[in-house]
Amino acid sequence: MRTLILQLPIGPPQANTLYPHAWAEGASQTSPLALKWASSALLPKLDRTSELVVMVPALALSWHRAELPPGLHKQKARLLAALQGLLEERLLDDPAQLHMALPRQWKNAPSAWVAVCDKAWLQAHLSALESEGLTVHRIVPEFSPDTPSLQITATGDAETGWLWTCQAERGVWGTPLASVDASTWPPQVLEAADIQAEPAVVALASQKLQTPARLMSPAQHWLTAIASDWDLAQFEFQSDARARQWKTVQRVTSDLLQHPQWRWARWGLGLLMCSQLIGLNAWAWKTRAHWQAQQQAWSQMLRETLPDTRVVVDAPLQMQQAVARLRQNAGALTPGDLESMLQALGEALPPQVAGPRQWRLNDGQLRLGGWTLPDTEQQAIQKALGQQGYQWRAEGEEWLMSPRGTP
Repeated sequence: MRTLILQLPIGPPQANTLYPHAWAEGASQTSPLALKWASSALLPKLDRTSELVVMVPALALSWHRAELPPGLHKQKARLLAALQGLLEERLLDDPAQLHMALPRQWKNAPSAWVAVCDKAWLQAHLSALESEGLTVHRIVPEFSPDTPSLQITATGDAETGWLWTCQAERGVWGTPLASVDASTWPPQVLEAADIQAEPAVVALASQKLQTPARLMSPAQHWLTAIASDWDLAQFEFQSDARARQWKTVQRVTSDLLQHPQWRWARWGLGLLMCSQLIGLNAWAWKTRAHWQAQQQAWSQMLRETLPDTRVVVDAPLQMQQAVARLRQNAGALTPGDLESMLQALGEALPPQVAGPRQWRLNDGQLRLGGWTLPDTEQQAIQKALGQQGYQWRAEGEEWLMSPRGTP
C-alpha cells in the first residue's frame, strides 16, 4: 500500500501555506524519501490503494506523563475530562483549548504518555485538507516515546536545526542544535544512545555531541513515525473511524505480504499450506482406494454367494434384499415381522412392567400406544432392544420399535 506522508506546518493554514510531503511504499521502505512541498490545492490525490497519514511536527507537541485512575477505561465518556484534570497544572494554556491523545495500549498500564497540541491549529489544517478532498486516515507524532533505549535525532539545517531525544522512560524533548552542550550529557548515556542526523546537520551534531552521528536521509525518520502505533485522531477528531480502520487493515496486510521482516513467515505459511494440500490429497487417495477395495470385496462376496446376480449396483443392499427373499420363501421370520418384534420386546421388558395396551405394525415398524414408562424402565428397554438389533424411541405419546437400519 502506498502512503502519502504529510507534515503539518507550525503556523495556521493560509492560501500560500506549503505542506512538506512524500510517498512511501509501506513502512518497510529503505530508499530515501522524495521530499516535496505543495499547497493544499496542489497536493497529490489519493486512490483506493493509498492512504494519507498526517504527521504533527515535534515542535507542535508536548508530552506529559499521567497516572491514570483505575477503571478509567470503563468510563470513556469521562476520559477527556479526567485527562484535562490530571494535566491542568502542567499546561500553560486552558486544557479545553488543547487536544490530547493517548497511546493505543493505555488501558493495560497504570500510567501513560499523553500527547498535547493546540486543538484549533490542528482542526484548521484538517479542515483545509478536507476541503481539497483529502481524507486523513491517521494522525501520528513526528517523534514518540516508544523505544526503551535512548534515540537522538538531529533534523533541519545548521542554523535552524533541532536535536530531538526520545525514550519510553523520559518522553520526547527537543533542543535547538546551536545550544547543545555535550558536557550536560553523561558519556555513558551518549555511548548507549542511537544517534542519527540528516545530511545538513550530521557534522554539527557530531561536533556538538562529541560522538559520531549516523547519517540518515532527509525526512527518513518519517517512516518510523508512520510505523508506530500512535494515532492522535481521538475524541472529537475520531471521525471517519471506519475508513481509518479499513486503511489500517490494508496497511497491515500489505506489510505482511511485502515487508522483509515477514519473509520467513510467508515462506513458512506457504510450505504449511503446500504440506496440508499434499496431505489432503494423499488422504483422499488412500480413502478412495480403501473404498474401492471394499466395494470390490462386497461385489465378489455377492457373486460368490448369489451366482445368479448379473449386475452389481449396491452389493450390501442387494445381498440384504436377496436374504430377505430367501427367508420369505422358506417361511422364516425376519426381524421386521410382528412375532419377532413382540418376542424381542417381551424379553426386553422388566418383570414389573406390564405390556402395552395398543400396537400396530406398519412397514416393519411397531408402534406401541396407551403405555406409560418411567425413565429408568425406558432406558433399560432401549438398552435391551439395542442388544437384540432394534431401535427404540419415543414419538409423541407413542413408542416406536424398528429393526436397526430402518429409516
